[in-house]
Amino acid sequence: MQLGDVPLEAVDTSLYGFAGKVVHPRGMISLPLTLGTASLRKTCLLKFLVVDILLAYNVILGQPTLNAFRAIISTYHMKIKFPIIGGVGETQAEAFQARKCYIEAIKKRKEKKDGRISENRGL
Repeated sequence: MQLGDVPLEAVDTSLYGFAGKVVHPRGMISLPLTLGTASLRKTCLLKFLVVDILLAYNVILGQPTLNAFRAIISTYHMKIKFPIIGGVGETQAEAFQARKCYIEAIKKRKEKKDGRISENRGL
């Protein structure tokens, strides 16, 4: 994510076991997150911890996000469903993209072990 010089809210916490080490966030930011498409979507304002580490992912959604959306997940179907006014919204991952992220994460972990530094830097 390219946030530029957006001011971050100070945080006094660390993430343990994240990316295989202790990570100290640069700060926290509130951003709107929209799940779903067309009339079956929902937007919530969420707080995200910003970290400066090499990962294949731009964002990791955890329990607070799922709770904010009142979401139910199915890892088998790679789908998230959540209540919206008048129905149920959903979003579904693509197996190809999920596999690509997984392979990229494994590759970055190997590069780190070998002492190589990747040019891609994630937040």
